Parts: sequence; structure tokens; C-alpha cells
Amino acid sequence: MVADDHVIVEELTGIPMINIIHHRMNASGQLEFPPYWHTHNDNMDIIDRETLQAVGEVLLELIYNRIPT
Repeated sequence: MVADDHVIVEELTGIPMINIIHHRMNASGQLEFPPYWHTHNDNMDIIDRETLQAVGEVLLELIYNRIPT
């Protein structure tokens, strides 16, 4: 589990969520995030439409075809 600034939203609302964060591992094994991450440049203009489409399709699949608990 990754604990970040989005966890509080789920804890306070009880709404299940998924957090999709673009990152890479550097040569020393540390996580590296893009330079725009958590800045004013982190907006819808930088999101690849095909990636957003793929994420939406996966989430819809999970919502509509989820195995009952």
C-alpha cells in the first residue's frame, strides 16, 4: 500500500478509490516523479488521451464485472 495525500479522502469519506501515479525507478532504486508532479503544471493538458481512455475502460470493467463479495 502507498500512503500519500489521497489516503485521507478515502478515510474520511469511505469511498473506495484508486490512485494512478506515473513514476519511474532510477538507477539507485529510488522512485522518481515527473517535474510537473504536484505543481500547477500537473493538469489535464499533460494527460495522454489514450492512457486516460485505457484507465477508464479498466475501471468500468472493474465496476460492472466485479466479483461479488
